[in-house]
Amino acid sequence: MSKYRDLAKKALEENRKENKGVINENLFYEEGVTERMHPELEDRIREGRHSLAECGVMPEGDIITTEMKLIRERFKEVVMKCREAFDMDNVDESVIMKEQMPLVMGAMAMEEEHKENLEKLAVEMIMEEFDIPEGAVEFDAKLVTSGINREGTIDAPMESLDEEFNDNDEKVVANEYVKKRRVLNAMTQGAAKSVNHMFHMVHEQLTDMNPRLPGNYKKMMSAADYMYFVIPDMDLGVNAGKCDCNYQDTEEGVSKPVIKAEAMVFPVLVHELYKGVMEVLSAHGLPTQENIAEYVIGKADFVKAEPDDMRFGTPMWRRFCDTIPADDFNLKHHVYADMAALPPKEFNSIMKEVLGKTKRGKTIISEMINEIKREMQEDGYNEAMGDSLFEIDDLF
Repeated sequence: MSKYRDLAKKALEENRKENKGVINENLFYEEGVTERMHPELEDRIREGRHSLAECGVMPEGDIITTEMKLIRERFKEVVMKCREAFDMDNVDESVIMKEQMPLVMGAMAMEEEHKENLEKLAVEMIMEEFDIPEGAVEFDAKLVTSGINREGTIDAPMESLDEEFNDNDEKVVANEYVKKRRVLNAMTQGAAKSVNHMFHMVHEQLTDMNPRLPGNYKKMMSAADYMYFVIPDMDLGVNAGKCDCNYQDTEEGVSKPVIKAEAMVFPVLVHELYKGVMEVLSAHGLPTQENIAEYVIGKADFVKAEPDDMRFGTPMWRRFCDTIPADDFNLKHHVYADMAALPPKEFNSIMKEVLGKTKRGKTIISEMINEIKREMQEDGYNEAMGDSLFEIDDLF
């Protein structure tokens, strides 16, 4: 039987080489999508050469891989939003790239006299979205015009770290946490990307500042999303904003999150603040040993992974959200924090079910929601929904 499987595999590979465009046409793009990603990006995704390839959460594919399905979903969404924003029947890549920088500069000029109000509005939107009680998280949000300070970021995984492991088994466990952290980073970027058009929620306030702002934002953010698929090593968008998360000890003996975000334009500032809160929730998933936690961060948090995280993260986050019933949707961040805190093996198992859109995945998430509700009843609603979600006990 294996002989016939080998022959079939060889025939398929030969057919792929001869009819590469046909296979892409049939498998990489949904019906109605005539726009195309960069061929290099297609190849990398098809061949599993991306930042999440070794993380162990992608369920078994069929004709195409799960990664290809996720990218296909996201690309169609990006295309449709771009067509609508620019009033095009088909996205003209040259027009998008030509207009993007003038859109950014135009937004910055319109925002200049309203920066303080926009910074305050961005924080208010995030606090409402996550239902953050006053004082539970400290925010510092800034709109900047002189460029983003990238100090403290690393481009690639750190190769030489000072941590000393007790034995090889400890290092094996640490590397499993690295893979989990990579997935959480993608989910964080995806969740933040999903609110890139959140400015519609404050349309009236923006219109009062300048009637052209909402339309500008719509084009600017749609174009930015599209460029991630036509520029394989896209890093310009990453430089439009930055977020740093630190912690300060409180009198109660817990670590209070301090989120500092800066961005060149308001929608990106909202994105960075949202990402910052998600990073706080993801911190529940770090190992408690300081040396191992630092190893995980040094290996998993790097700039070159962010474009792939943004491409994959949005459909990954959507599939996670799809497992949560509408009546319990306000608990999605609690479920995410609970999942982040799981050991890597258990986390991977649940993520495979979630990304595979299985009935078991929905059942597992439903059980987690019921447990969260039970804890809320025991602890009191305000405490469970408030500070406790954002407090990190004994960080590292």
